[in-house]
Amino acid sequence: MQLLCTSPACPAEVITSIEEASCLSDAFDTVRPLSYHSECYVSVAKCKCNGRDVVVKAYVRSELSPSARQQVQTEIDIHSGLPEHENIVRFYAAFEDYARIYLLMEYASGGDLRKHLPGLTECKIRDFFIMPVLQALNVLHNKGFSHRDLKPENCLVSGSGDQVKLADFGLAQPTHMPEDACAGTDSDSSATASCGVGSGGTRSMDSDCSSMASGMSGHSRAVICTAGGTPLYAAPEVLKAMFRNHGMQSAVGPKNDVWALGVMALEAVTGCHPFSPDHYHYENVLYSIAHCQKVNLPPSLSPEFTDFLEQALHREPSQRASTAELLAHPWMAKAYSEEELARLRGASGGAVSLAGGAGADLGFDCWEY
Repeated sequence: MQLLCTSPACPAEVITSIEEASCLSDAFDTVRPLSYHSECYVSVAKCKCNGRDVVVKAYVRSELSPSARQQVQTEIDIHSGLPEHENIVRFYAAFEDYARIYLLMEYASGGDLRKHLPGLTECKIRDFFIMPVLQALNVLHNKGFSHRDLKPENCLVSGSGDQVKLADFGLAQPTHMPEDACAGTDSDSSATASCGVGSGGTRSMDSDCSSMASGMSGHSRAVICTAGGTPLYAAPEVLKAMFRNHGMQSAVGPKNDVWALGVMALEAVTGCHPFSPDHYHYENVLYSIAHCQKVNLPPSLSPEFTDFLEQALHREPSQRASTAELLAHPWMAKAYSEEELARLRGASGGAVSLAGGAGADLGFDCWEY
């Protein structure tokens, strides 16, 4: 196999094992699959050289369009270029054989965030995943990239259960793209869908256009300008641009990630997605997201958390808070008194109903998108 790149975190014996292997099974034993799509599959594997569990993400060459191959290269460039951070899944190496391109990453054995969300109090929501994910996103944004597929399935939990890590950069893009990056493109090419390492309960949208632009590391890369991401966590500006068939260059950016984090926070505190048909008159969930004027918030939340969510879920991206602004928000440093904690626990019982809605999750599969 041919090494494409490695990170300092990759053990030397693993690098040697990859270089000496003629196929994946020479270096790794597959333990179990995590997710599978036609163009990409993700598995837990064990390194034969040291017995360490890792995650292998494999892209099938024959299933990738030219623009999708460019997006895979962008994923490698972005993930491998991020500094090591406790709240970002470690990238170890990228390598290839005649049939597949492989990404080797850290294994977070606690699974994805979704199964850890039920029963979290307001304080625990902040400390367990809002703060860590905000810090990880801030690193990503400061490097000039947007994640673009933030959702509970792409936030993984360590084996100890106390650390959340941002994962899956399969749809990540440079934040600053040329203004004409998608101008005049009506091609039918599509980018690879994100293939998460979590349970994969919500699938990502395909891209709608692509064009060539100057990329990272001085090389010419295809910057995939997309309506990509997972529909239920897409920001209003992305959905409106998609519905109106407008170019995506003005809609795609780091504020998309902030919106998605706000949706995740509200989902955690209420126990259901904030735009479920229970809470809005529209049966079409994406229409509700694109056209709501203000997100319904539970009246029982603390004033600080309410303000945090209002800033994260502002429908206008220019007025939506950045990750740096949210990290400096008073709620992030709020000390809860015992009386407040007791009130919040009593009010929620593990889940708080949204104003104007029931609070029972209908399940994604029965919603109209």
